[in-house]
Amino acid sequence: MAPKAKSSAIVTRPATRELISTGPKEIQKHHAKREQGQFTRKPTTERALVLRNGKYGSQGTGELIMVSKMTGREKMDLLAEDLVEKATKSLLTPFRMELCIKLAESQLGATLDDITNLKDTDFFYTTIEAEIKSRDAQDKRKPADIFKNPSYAAQVVSDRIHNAYMLGSAWKIIVDTIYALQEGGLADESVILTLRRESDLRSQYLALYDLVNILVDLSQRKFSLLATTTPHYAKYFKESTSETGEKSFFFDWQETRQACYSFLDSIIVELCFPEAPYPKAILYQILHDAVAESPKEAKRFPQALWDAVGDLSVAVQLQQILETPLLSPDGKEWKNEPRRMPPQYEQWLDAQLSSELASEKYANFKDLIFPLNHTKKPDVLQTMWKTVNANYKVASGKDIDALWGLTDVLNPTPHWHAYGVLPRGGNDDDDDGGPPVPSKKKKPLAITFGDDSDGSMPELQDVSDSDETDEWTEPGEEDDDDDDGGDSDAESGYDTDQEDEIRELLREAMDAAAEVNMHERPDVSEPDSLLEARKGNPFLKLLGSLRGRMFSKSSKLKTATGSKIPPQASKTSKTTATATANKPKGGVTIEEVSDEDDVSQIKKKKKKKPKKKKKPTATTAEGVTPATDTATPPPPSPAPAASPPPAAKVESKPKTTPLPAQPKTVSPPAKPKVATAASQSTASFIPLETVTIAQSARSYLQSEQLDVPKAKTKTRSAQPSIFSSAKGLFGKMGIGKEVQQDAKADKKQRRAWFGNLSKKTRTYMHQILNTAEDETKGTAGMKWESFVKVLTDMGFTYDPTTAGSSVRFDPPDSRDHPITFHKPHPDSTIDRIMLKKFSKRLREHYGWSPDDIMIADN
Repeated sequence: MAPKAKSSAIVTRPATRELISTGPKEIQKHHAKREQGQFTRKPTTERALVLRNGKYGSQGTGELIMVSKMTGREKMDLLAEDLVEKATKSLLTPFRMELCIKLAESQLGATLDDITNLKDTDFFYTTIEAEIKSRDAQDKRKPADIFKNPSYAAQVVSDRIHNAYMLGSAWKIIVDTIYALQEGGLADESVILTLRRESDLRSQYLALYDLVNILVDLSQRKFSLLATTTPHYAKYFKESTSETGEKSFFFDWQETRQACYSFLDSIIVELCFPEAPYPKAILYQILHDAVAESPKEAKRFPQALWDAVGDLSVAVQLQQILETPLLSPDGKEWKNEPRRMPPQYEQWLDAQLSSELASEKYANFKDLIFPLNHTKKPDVLQTMWKTVNANYKVASGKDIDALWGLTDVLNPTPHWHAYGVLPRGGNDDDDDGGPPVPSKKKKPLAITFGDDSDGSMPELQDVSDSDETDEWTEPGEEDDDDDDGGDSDAESGYDTDQEDEIRELLREAMDAAAEVNMHERPDVSEPDSLLEARKGNPFLKLLGSLRGRMFSKSSKLKTATGSKIPPQASKTSKTTATATANKPKGGVTIEEVSDEDDVSQIKKKKKKKPKKKKKPTATTAEGVTPATDTATPPPPSPAPAASPPPAAKVESKPKTTPLPAQPKTVSPPAKPKVATAASQSTASFIPLETVTIAQSARSYLQSEQLDVPKAKTKTRSAQPSIFSSAKGLFGKMGIGKEVQQDAKADKKQRRAWFGNLSKKTRTYMHQILNTAEDETKGTAGMKWESFVKVLTDMGFTYDPTTAGSSVRFDPPDSRDHPITFHKPHPDSTIDRIMLKKFSKRLREHYGWSPDDIMIADN
């Protein structure tokens, strides 16, 4: 009785009522299970429930009602089918030429930098080490002995070199073709009208679309092979050997139940196998949404697999942009039109065959690089590359750079045109070096009214921002995902009736799989007896989708023998003069093309003098071979001669013009003698008086340039930087070096550029460029947020919304090429080796040097 009297006395106190009026009245409980009636689902789950109830529900379209829980596979199917249906009714991704150029150039730069890293002693060992680890599933029960096999290590090196050059050459062809289309008049607003009017331009556009499709398939295969060695996803793949001895991977139908449970796993399995029922762009959109709402689920992706996801995402994005004009009524007919692939593509196919033969001769250097840490010595790595080039010369007659057409683009000239615009950053010395991070403090619990107390011990409350889902989960997974904070894409808590339903559906699917051959594709001519049963059974739907789909186990990339490209047309493209010069008549084979080139060169050598006046014309009166065919027998990939950024287009000028007939290509003193006859020898172009006249002209011209406000372009003899490199013809001829006397003005520009950065940003810049004032001395890493902050302060813009780790940074000046970096994953800290790679790429692309940032601090 005494406690009751004491309790009533406390309740009657009026002073406590003023302290209870604030705070939320309802506290959301996130204990073991979600309370009945509380809808705390993820956005994708809510949308999937609405779609399912609108499709199969009995209480009206679009009503959100509680039915049995859905599997991850069913959720993916509902979302994918809805997006496919919306794609036919809504506006698609518009065609943007500038975005196509940015995507292609950034990927080209990334692949070329990958090749240069394989030639660098600082990065070769770490690159190959990561490649070997990513190819073999790690077994913690026994030590890894894969590094003790010299033949296997050499094979990995050989295949890695082949894949890097193959992808780099493909991206180079894509970049050159996009610039050729832009020069041909293809614009964003009139893309369909231009393709309808210009048949040659349309044929070139379709060839570009076909090549991008091939590149998407290659990137998908690279991603699939990495998924087979990932600890989490390796269980879904089973190896099979054909009668010819070729090894392939197919889906292990014994893991059907686990593959159906997880929403994220269902997406990855569909992306790994070719011929998916949904477009790759749709699957990537769903993957992006799944990772965005459950970021901790992405931790199951290792760095190599997440990088492959990013590279494939960029290729799919470019494919989607190019496909937009082809979805018009005219575009559907254009896809079926016959067209001829460009000569660069034919050379790319021939390079694959030669590279495949040369890459099999890895035994020539296996003892040289074993053990693998010997490659940290410069002489060992140089000897290995000499052996690799010797293997390629035996197989093709060319070194590896010339075979893939990458000789001139592997060493690009650094360009940075944004020094006239001050970078962002100001003098915010208190900057934390990264974007603002949302606070993770827990919200205070509301104070309840005293009368609501029932005298019992209250339940523990959790106010985390985690979500609950309406999907099944594998029993036993809860213990593994307890630290995920509720971000897991699976959920437990189904009752006995639902468990019985699961067993029945799974048993039905397993019985159906045992009766058929899962390695063979179903016969479409015969009616599907399980079509109706598959609609209500997600396990059957999964097995039916993955039946007969497999991919090769070989890590060496190559294009499929049965191409989906329509047959070749009988007429050639007339977009550029270089491409026209190398194209044969319609209907001939590759061998006939090479034979005709040899014959035409012999004939032109005999008739060299009569044709000296017809050099400006693109074609002759007798045939399609112009006078510019006096080039060497193995020409580089023919690209448009007047395109802006790609460096490969410049090589067509000196190699396709004979020196005696073109005074412009000789030394600068011969330039005033333009009117001399083409048949004269080059020795008559260098008298003493000519040199005197040429020097006085250059001096007069240079003195005139000093009066023009163009003092920004300087030339430094030691090393190119963001303020060096005189542009244009005079810069290539060495004219303009006299401006070095104006060193004070040059230092002012550098100080104004880097001096505008905040003190914190300059500290990070010292670490990135590894200057003498770097406090870490190159031994520490950097947070990804700090690296992004430095680039954004320098004027870059970036879009982090792509799936995977690929992040493209666009410089402030459109004349500079964009650059792509792979974000570290699952830990976002950039280690010192990766930071060193980032620093090398920034210096090689934009010419940033440690001296530039040192000037700002002195």
